[in-house]
Amino acid sequence: MLSGGCLKVENTYTWKDRWEYALREEHKILFDYKSKGLKEEYAEYTACPVCASSNPELWFEKDWFQHVRCKDCSMVYINPRMNQAATHSFYNSNVNAIYNETKFDDVSTSTKLDDEINYKNLLMLDKIRNGKKGSLLEIGSAKGYFLAKAKEAGYEIYGLELNRVNYEYSRRQLGDNILDKTLSEVHFDEEKFDVIYMRDVIEHIPNPKEFLNEVNRVLKPGGQLFLETHNVDGWIYRIAREWHTVFFGFEHPNHWSPRTLKLALSQHGFTVSKVKHFSLDFTILDILGYIVTPGFTTIYPKKVNKLLSRPINILIKILSLKPLRWLDINCLPHIANLLGYGSVMKVIAQKDSIK
Repeated sequence: MLSGGCLKVENTYTWKDRWEYALREEHKILFDYKSKGLKEEYAEYTACPVCASSNPELWFEKDWFQHVRCKDCSMVYINPRMNQAATHSFYNSNVNAIYNETKFDDVSTSTKLDDEINYKNLLMLDKIRNGKKGSLLEIGSAKGYFLAKAKEAGYEIYGLELNRVNYEYSRRQLGDNILDKTLSEVHFDEEKFDVIYMRDVIEHIPNPKEFLNEVNRVLKPGGQLFLETHNVDGWIYRIAREWHTVFFGFEHPNHWSPRTLKLALSQHGFTVSKVKHFSLDFTILDILGYIVTPGFTTIYPKKVNKLLSRPINILIKILSLKPLRWLDINCLPHIANLLGYGSVMKVIAQKDSIK
């Protein structure tokens, strides 16, 4: 049942129905509906997580989370953000449990696209290292696909995964080097790893300075750090803004660009050697879709003008035709990637010999 007095069988509700209900309930717990802001007991105010400036400007508001941009270094972050207690509670809420059901809990579920991206990242990393192997740590190792391929390639693998189902599954497959702890909790030996890999992780870290200090400590001098995250300066985010799924105040307190990530890494003893862009959702069809149908991480979307939505829906149908769809997929994303405004960035950095 979704609530008291509701006698319908739960499986008559779609995943999205259950998600939206749970998300609204969590929002009611955390927010003051009179002031339309986080309740003080759940709020944490912060300076810029990169340059420590207290000179932000409001970029946009989504579901009463204030997304601000630092006027000094251009970092985008949430202020105020959820404090540690509120964040911990959210990750253990029904919202996260419902999401995990669809993405993680059935370990047999196909993750073909993620697996393909991870494999291409491994090949890219291998090329930069000239085929040299060594010890490799993945932070947020999920079901262990990347680590399994890295092991086949000759790396000594380690993984950190907090999702219980993923952790137990990957540990059975890959052994005792898979741990269900955060990086700061493990206390690895200093300069233990040749490579540290993380994908869709850094945007979840509220205090990147502490995190990157620990990454530096456990990585060998000359070792590679491979980060993949969304590029907040990407054209899709500038256009879709708060309608995009990636802007999710409950889980993503920080949003990085090539500029801000390079700056943060340089502050912690790393030199960026390569930045590569790619785009999965930057087509005209994707943009129009976000205008008429906000992403599932939006609780209270702005109303769409009915006079505007009708021609947009017609245009969506036209662009869905195979020849036009092919052109849409194969043109705009490549232009964005070439100019450095792709949706996602892969950043490879090397630890300096002297910090």
